[in-house]
Amino acid sequence: MRALVSGVGLGSLLLWAVFSLPNVSLAQVPSHVEIPNPTPRQPDLKQVYGDTPEDQKKQQELSLQGQLNAREVWLESNQLLLLAQQLQQDVLSRKKSSSMQANAAKAAQIEKLAKTIQEKMKAH
Repeated sequence: MRALVSGVGLGSLLLWAVFSLPNVSLAQVPSHVEIPNPTPRQPDLKQVYGDTPEDQKKQQELSLQGQLNAREVWLESNQLLLLAQQLQQDVLSRKKSSSMQANAAKAAQIEKLAKTIQEKMKAH
């Protein structure tokens, strides 16, 4: 095996590997490959609906609903961040006034908020 890895043996091995591959020409490889959109997101409303006034109204309603949902997630995320920072400060400072029950309640509230945010993100 050591002789195979040496300079001459390695070169011979590479030549053997290149020439033993099946005949593959570059003409067989497509020059343009379409990959489907991998991101799970809402479709473009202009493509789903037409240009009639009713369709434009539906587009506007769905757009506003999406903005409201995004705003709710943003607000809940900020609340989650604040609670986590407060809990971290309480634990690090080891305040005698902050009881374990208060920290446990805060942790439970953090978990509940995290699950709510996760569900809203999956739904939209």
